[in-house]
Amino acid sequence: MRTVAAALALALAGAARAAPPEEVDVTAGVVTGLGCALAAREKGDLRKLTSCPPLEARKDLVVFDVAERRIYRIAAKKVHRYQLESAFGGGSIDFSGKAVAVDANEVATVEVAEYSIAKKPKAGAFKGCL
Repeated sequence: MRTVAAALALALAGAARAAPPEEVDVTAGVVTGLGCALAAREKGDLRKLTSCPPLEARKDLVVFDVAERRIYRIAAKKVHRYQLESAFGGGSIDFSGKAVAVDANEVATVEVAEYSIAKKPKAGAFKGCL
């Protein structure tokens, strides 16, 4: 009985991965670690996105779309890792492209066509009203 259920689950997962490319348009996506993004999506606690430890970022960087509560992995063809690292911990990324694959955690890999990155602001950059 378990083997039938496992085979059915694998077939459904394979069908989800083989879906046609989907257009993706993200505005102000949060660059964070995969573990923090999964925890934020599961528990609904968005503070996990901005308080993600740098050790999580070393493992895997992803973009969390706060509006749709979806996680995207950016293909390295156009956007390089060092560019994503510049937005980690307080910056954001706007991008559009096509989702080409979806993994078991429902994290879509996107081939980006256009993007812009807002880097993390430097400490003390905002002085406010004096």
